[in-house]
Amino acid sequence: MLTARELARACDVAVIATPPAARAEVLAELASSRRLRAVLVESPAATTIDGIADLGAAFGGGPVVAAVNLLHAPAVRQMLDAVAAMDPHHLELRLAVPDPARGLDSGTAFGGGVTMDPAAGFWPVLIAAMGAAVRSVTASRYEVVDGLDRAASVLLEAANGRRARAELSWGAPVAAASLEAADSSRVARVDLWPVPGLEIDGALVDSPPGSQHALAALGFVGQIQRLARVASGEATTWPDLAAASSALTVAAAATLSARRGSVPVDVSDVPRDIAPFEILSR
Repeated sequence: MLTARELARACDVAVIATPPAARAEVLAELASSRRLRAVLVESPAATTIDGIADLGAAFGGGPVVAAVNLLHAPAVRQMLDAVAAMDPHHLELRLAVPDPARGLDSGTAFGGGVTMDPAAGFWPVLIAAMGAAVRSVTASRYEVVDGLDRAASVLLEAANGRRARAELSWGAPVAAASLEAADSSRVARVDLWPVPGLEIDGALVDSPPGSQHALAALGFVGQIQRLARVASGEATTWPDLAAASSALTVAAAATLSARRGSVPVDVSDVPRDIAPFEILSR
């Protein structure tokens, strides 16, 4: 079995999919490689906001791409383009997945429950649909079992005044997710699993050419292609670790709101050095 350093000497790019708590250590091992040009860090990128900042430093300032495959999914890109032309009064993410059953130490290893895993990969999509950075977060419902949030209703408010709601849960028999937006003249909806499909005003929109395969439709192909272009210097790092930090900030703010009795929490109040799981366990 190859060590991380041995692997880095033979690769131009790498994908880091260890538990989040161990990623800075892995990146530090990879940083000595003279060949490695860029890395992609799976979501959630780390368990704390400071931990995400540490990832960039651990790789010596080299390109670290945040894994958000859905931002590369063709149907999601079409959805975001449609929303950009709207003034939505309704914006909602619905996400239900089977219990990942990661074990007794999952709170420490992954930093939190459903608002972190898998929601950390969905928050950037919802934020992109809002069209501005999140200003405050309110958790109106928060169900906790064994120290982990297993279900939550979360309201996000952006700096531009737009609001979005997320309904999240573990325990579904099969994974399902959708994003819906509506204004006075249009309704746009993308069902994300098992394969993204976009509807505008109830009519299915044709998928772009070349996106029929599930890996392409879900954005994994586009994500790796972007990583390769970053490594060759043909593209800028996108999404970068700021997207991962924003996603973790939303998760931590939701936890803090739940602890405070479901009051709105300004994102500037979120502690940078502790995970959502630790906020919940205090």
